[in-house]
Amino acid sequence: MTGPVEFLVRYLAPDAGAGAYNDWRLVATTSLPTWAQLTLGTALVVAIVASALGLTRLALPKRILLLALRALAAFWVLALLLQPAIELRAVSRVRTRIAVAVDASRSMSLATQDGTRAEAVAEHLAASQPAFAALAERATIQPFTFGERSHLLERFPDPLPADEGHTDLSRALTEIAGQSVGQELGAIILYSDGVDTEGLTPDAARKKAAKLGVPIYAVGFPEGSAAPDLAIRRVLADDFAFLHNTVNIEVELEERGLGLDDVVATLKQDGQVLQSKPVTFAGGTARVSFEFKPRTIGKQVFQISVPVQSNEVVESNNQRSLVLKVIRDRIRVLQVAGRPSWDERFLRELLKRNPNVDLISFFILRSTTDEQKASQEELALIPFPVNDLFTTELPSFDVVIYQNFNYRPYKMAHYLRNVRDYVQKGGSFLMIGGDFGFEDGAYADTPIAEVLPLMLGGSSPFDTAEFRPRLTKEGRRHPITRIGEPGEPPDAVFRRLPPLAGFNASLGAAPGAQVLLEHPGLPGNPPLVAVREIGGGRTMAVTTDSLWFWRFLAVGEGGAGREFDRFWGNSLRWLIRDPELARVRVKADRSAVPLGEPVIAEVQVLGPDFRGLPGAKVNAVLVPVDGGKDGPAGTAQAVTGPEGGAMINFPDVPPGTYVIRASADLEGENLGKAEEPVIVEASDVELEATFPRPEVLKALAEASGGAYVDIDDNLPELDIKDARRLEVDRTRRIPVWDTFFALTVLLGLAASEWWIRRRAGLL
Repeated sequence: MTGPVEFLVRYLAPDAGAGAYNDWRLVATTSLPTWAQLTLGTALVVAIVASALGLTRLALPKRILLLALRALAAFWVLALLLQPAIELRAVSRVRTRIAVAVDASRSMSLATQDGTRAEAVAEHLAASQPAFAALAERATIQPFTFGERSHLLERFPDPLPADEGHTDLSRALTEIAGQSVGQELGAIILYSDGVDTEGLTPDAARKKAAKLGVPIYAVGFPEGSAAPDLAIRRVLADDFAFLHNTVNIEVELEERGLGLDDVVATLKQDGQVLQSKPVTFAGGTARVSFEFKPRTIGKQVFQISVPVQSNEVVESNNQRSLVLKVIRDRIRVLQVAGRPSWDERFLRELLKRNPNVDLISFFILRSTTDEQKASQEELALIPFPVNDLFTTELPSFDVVIYQNFNYRPYKMAHYLRNVRDYVQKGGSFLMIGGDFGFEDGAYADTPIAEVLPLMLGGSSPFDTAEFRPRLTKEGRRHPITRIGEPGEPPDAVFRRLPPLAGFNASLGAAPGAQVLLEHPGLPGNPPLVAVREIGGGRTMAVTTDSLWFWRFLAVGEGGAGREFDRFWGNSLRWLIRDPELARVRVKADRSAVPLGEPVIAEVQVLGPDFRGLPGAKVNAVLVPVDGGKDGPAGTAQAVTGPEGGAMINFPDVPPGTYVIRASADLEGENLGKAEEPVIVEASDVELEATFPRPEVLKALAEASGGAYVDIDDNLPELDIKDARRLEVDRTRRIPVWDTFFALTVLLGLAASEWWIRRRAGLL
């Protein structure tokens, strides 16, 4: 029987030849816009309805017949106006494609019982050739390899590669699904061990598979195929933490083939043990949590490790390092004053106004030797909680201030060594003078004197005479004394400020200290303001109790008194090592650098105005955190560019944890130094967890409507549907609206209506 397409070709396009077209459709070829077509159709409908009003005298059958003829005639007229044509088409169905994706990451190079995982995949591909040949009759087979990205191939190489440094299953599947535009993807056959260095979980895999909408047939490795190994599978920690607040680091461990019941996990900071905890395995996995409170700000390096077992295949995954950035939530300040005073009041109110400062103030109004006429319970004043403040709570403060304070009446001599140790471990200490401070407070030959920026031991009493402080050479470029208006010379600022009254003399600056302001009217020009970095901390001395003049008297003389606020604001920021006050800054390109890649960092050097300083010489060293027996792992030199920046590079760095220490100078002047930790990863990220992840592959298969099989099983039967998309090779349109047949039908409808109307007596 002749089909409709052959019939149309034979009678409408006999010159096309048999088999030239295999499909047809009716199309409109009119040039009328859509709105005109809709308007015309509506007008014809209205005309038919209106004409029905003139047929009410006819019997119902004749009325229906006439309306039907008029409707047919109107429809035929509308159809002719649309200029219909028969479109003959030669179409072919687009073949669906099947992607065969093979994991080419380095974890595929790990051993199995009979070779490597990549070799096992090659054997499975070879054994599945008959199945692939059957699929090729219905679909286009596209081979891929993937690691962090997918790669379309003409054919799989022999041997299969296993050298990709990362595995991103989610990204690779997305790229494979969109690789061939215009060609439907029927299925993905996925060969992988399921190891994903981006942390793909089974739940995330299910969501990804459902979003792709393509069946995934996964071929993986069972858990029992893993070689013996103990690994730190994952370390869960935030990128930053708050100073003095609890930090939680979660560590996931996994073991296979070792039969371990428990191990000891250790947390270290810069090579020093912080905590060690026993960990018990259940089903080959374990989890341990480390909690601690960071005591210093900045980037800090932590290491988590478990012991290496005798028969492990990979030892590098027994240790993981991470960099944690510690920032301040608020600055905790402890202010201890010997008695109420104007100097203490102005400083306390300034600190209380600062929303970033958490201030705890104690004003000593009575001592243990004061005579008390009432019982302790009836006193409104609380005793000084010296033991709590200077033992358990001391490390929680960022800055400790002794303001005109004499420790002796409160039996605090044995607590002074705690303050010294607090400074040497990274704390900040400020002593402000008065008739109870420095020499007058008997601090000479005490542990605190060991860290002060002044040398004590003289016998000069507190001097109440007026004087005007003078800037030193160091003071002219130090950020603490930059208290004037923008562009104002530093010396001019202190010349216009009110003179001070009250001074604690000393024997001069301590070794390594910097004097910023000095007393020009006394022999030797003893320090008024001095600073010192000692151990891991900083100390500052202000040998007067009259800096409040810069606020109170300055306002009385018509000034704003902002110099007082700026001085103490700068002092607080310097004591807590605010990065904004550092003139030399270093930032590593990456906190964790893969083994074999260079350690790169940028050094920024600022001038006294805190703008980029060009032409400064930068010297940098890369030092192991444990000191290193062989010295620095690398050195680098550079000169800053127009914006004050310079790049430094350390190639061929062995694995380990390091600190980049950079210093800068210009024409012999030391501009400062900075440091930044960096990790050179010892382990290959692909080998950190050597165990296959069949649960990830099963989640992908189940959620997508595919199937999962182990590498030892046959390829599953694929349910591949034929592609729905058609591709049109050529077309031919044959008009049917201007033919004799179309005109005859229209005339026949009109003649039939005329004959019925005449018989009905309407003409």
